[in-house]
Amino acid sequence: MIKTIIYFTNKKARIARFSLNKQALKLVKDQSIALADKEIDPLAIKDFLAKQGIGKTNIIGCLFRYQVSVRFFSFPSHENAEIERMVQYEAAELLPLKPEETITRYLVLNKKPNGYADTLLVVTHKEEVSKLLDKIKQAGLGIEALSLSSLALLKCLEHALGKNKTDDPVLLVYIEDNAAEIIIARNGIIEFSRGFLTGDIERFPQVLISEIRHSMELFFNNAEENKLKKIILGSPDNDLKSIAEDLKQRFAIPLEEVPMDIAYGLAVLDGAEINLLSNEFVLSKQQQVFKKRILFGLGLLFINILLLAGIFTLQINRKQAYLEKINQEISKLKPQAHTVQSKLRKLEIVKQQLSSQLRILDAITDIADIIPVSANLNMLSINEQGIFLIRGQSKTLQEVLDFVSVIEKSEYFINSHLNYSNRRKIKDLELIDFEIQAMIQQQ
Repeated sequence: MIKTIIYFTNKKARIARFSLNKQALKLVKDQSIALADKEIDPLAIKDFLAKQGIGKTNIIGCLFRYQVSVRFFSFPSHENAEIERMVQYEAAELLPLKPEETITRYLVLNKKPNGYADTLLVVTHKEEVSKLLDKIKQAGLGIEALSLSSLALLKCLEHALGKNKTDDPVLLVYIEDNAAEIIIARNGIIEFSRGFLTGDIERFPQVLISEIRHSMELFFNNAEENKLKKIILGSPDNDLKSIAEDLKQRFAIPLEEVPMDIAYGLAVLDGAEINLLSNEFVLSKQQQVFKKRILFGLGLLFINILLLAGIFTLQINRKQAYLEKINQEISKLKPQAHTVQSKLRKLEIVKQQLSSQLRILDAITDIADIIPVSANLNMLSINEQGIFLIRGQSKTLQEVLDFVSVIEKSEYFINSHLNYSNRRKIKDLELIDFEIQAMIQQQ
């Protein structure tokens, strides 16, 4: 991952690029552009970036301490909403401007057990930030975050101390070009910040000493303990030997010179804690990101739809080709199928006929089994509708009626009834002629 850092002093515009991975942060490009009459020339920066092969990219920038108003407060609350209200009240006192003309940011540094919250408050002029952003935009760059130099220097201080961290406060003096910044930190928390410019380079050591003394007086008047562990003199420049000697002569506190790069602190900080971009700019940027995500999502959706449509069309074409092949095979087999179907129909007819004939034979056998012993049958007949007629003689009418009842109960007949019966005499013998009708029950 590549991070691009840009910041402006009164003498130069510095562009640094870092390669970031899980193991380390490595400086891969470091270039500075001299400013004419302390003015930023966007076209010169744009041409320079083009020559360096740096295309349009989002950058992380910062405002120096002397460009903003900073105060440290201890608010009597841990609730974010209450801290927000107190911040807005105090911010109105820092700059003689309307609230809509300023950018206000704050950072809760430490929530104490006694219910108080140490808070860093930063206020800057919105118009000045807008001017800087316009020049960055004209240079063909976009901006991701605009941080505060003091927080970046805190990261540099933590890196410089490494494993030698202490519970006592440490004072850092950072010098770059004709700007200086003083911060006091303890346990990784910034507790004091001060920045200033000096135009007279010859008087710079005296001004710096005076500012350090003033900073120590302000801090230790409010601090619980008056114990300063060391003074660290940090700078990207290498010609601070004389200043270091002056500080060692004036202060009895141990002084250590450390090469320090504020760009490193900005790359580590990443604008996550305080972003001095205006709310309108951040909202506009969020809307742009949202629109890009929407467009990207719609693009992916459209591509997925095209892919699904292609897959669906391909599957349809394959199925159609398969169906055509099957239809061709069916067409070839159709004559044989018709022949088979015809034979099956004939077989079915024969089967039905055989079944019907067998049914009739079974029915006749059943009649023979259930006919009364004293009765005689003269005729059995069946028509195409399956109506069965039984004619014969019996000695009594009751036997005939019982015979009709038994036929009705047979599994081979339904709707059995007596068509007629006649009584007649042959010599001394009396006989009943009868005709019974029943329907063969189909399986």
